[in-house]
Amino acid sequence: MIDNGLRTPDGFRDYLPGEYYFKHHIENELEAVFHRHGYSSVNTPMLEYMEVFEDKGSVDPKQMYRLLDRDGNMLALRSDVTPPVARMVATNFSGADMPLRFCYVQNVYRCTPSYQGRTSEITQAGIELMGAEGDMADAETLAAAIDALLSSGLDDFRIDVGQVRFLRGILEGSGLASDVSDALHECVVERDFVAAGRIARENDAPGSVRRLLSDLPIWSGGEEMLDEAMSRTDVVKSREALTNLKNIYSALKDYGFEKYVLFDLSMAGNMDYYTGIIFRGYTAGMGFSILDGGRYDGLPARFGAPYPSVGFIIKVHNLIGALEKLNGKSRPSEADVLVAWDEGGRGAALSEVMRLRNEGLRVECSYSGPDVRGNVKFAEERGIARVICFDESGRVSYDTEAPQ
Repeated sequence: MIDNGLRTPDGFRDYLPGEYYFKHHIENELEAVFHRHGYSSVNTPMLEYMEVFEDKGSVDPKQMYRLLDRDGNMLALRSDVTPPVARMVATNFSGADMPLRFCYVQNVYRCTPSYQGRTSEITQAGIELMGAEGDMADAETLAAAIDALLSSGLDDFRIDVGQVRFLRGILEGSGLASDVSDALHECVVERDFVAAGRIARENDAPGSVRRLLSDLPIWSGGEEMLDEAMSRTDVVKSREALTNLKNIYSALKDYGFEKYVLFDLSMAGNMDYYTGIIFRGYTAGMGFSILDGGRYDGLPARFGAPYPSVGFIIKVHNLIGALEKLNGKSRPSEADVLVAWDEGGRGAALSEVMRLRNEGLRVECSYSGPDVRGNVKFAEERGIARVICFDESGRVSYDTEAPQ
């Protein structure tokens, strides 16, 4: 019989010293980049009323952890950060000067089947730019995402960028029934272009729609691909979407970040959530995206805050996995100095301990007495670079890398 008192629930895990130190370091690096881009840190509750997430188009309710409060209200563990931030803006920033720039590093909780090998407690680091629309706001968000990934030490990555209005414009102007358009859209989201083609034939879709569905899988590339797509459509909404992408690319060239971006017109996104640009970041050797983002103008309005908005989240766990594939597993962060003493040297030793700590060094106290050989051996095993031993006659220092 399994003892539940000795294990963590499915989807949850412990972080051991080296793992947690590295995770915390990455989170601090990401947040520092967000601050440099003008974003202010916020924190929302781990528990929200279920209404914050219901009908918001982000996370499937079946994936939410739910419970009742003492008054019988349905609560949910935070499953997505963006809806709570939108709620916070609606209740605290009504009439504020726009735009608003917020950032965060928070956990979200999603109940996923254990056989998928995914975690249920997910750390997300992200930004929300609220009250800003247009190409430059979209480009600012992408630039912050790229800068954040680079700051973590990752430089081999690609961000696929799409525009949901491109496909929507084609489908809306096709004359197809709304349920057929929705079915085609869902097929594109799932990247099942064979099924999409079959649905288009069975419902006698116009030739423009059939050509679009056949071209989407190969419409991935740079500025030249956008020009080609522009020359092959006359739908106003779709052309506006392509212009948006071209202008974003132009701005990213000014940032010096254009090499990290690849345009993919087959990226469709959730119909209820994303309203414009949509993007995901990938790196070699990872089966999941490390970054997701896009424009979601309709979401804040559901909280009574009709502000155009765009943002992204970095999946910290996936980013750490990518960095460890690149650099190897992180090691525990050890002390810089080990200090040992005998009874007569304790006063001088503890005074030195505090002096070194005030200088910013990590100092570990030894309780093995003043045995020099024993302390040096212990320090070498732990990766501590320096040993200082005190007795009543004074101090003796040893560099553990020097011959003894």
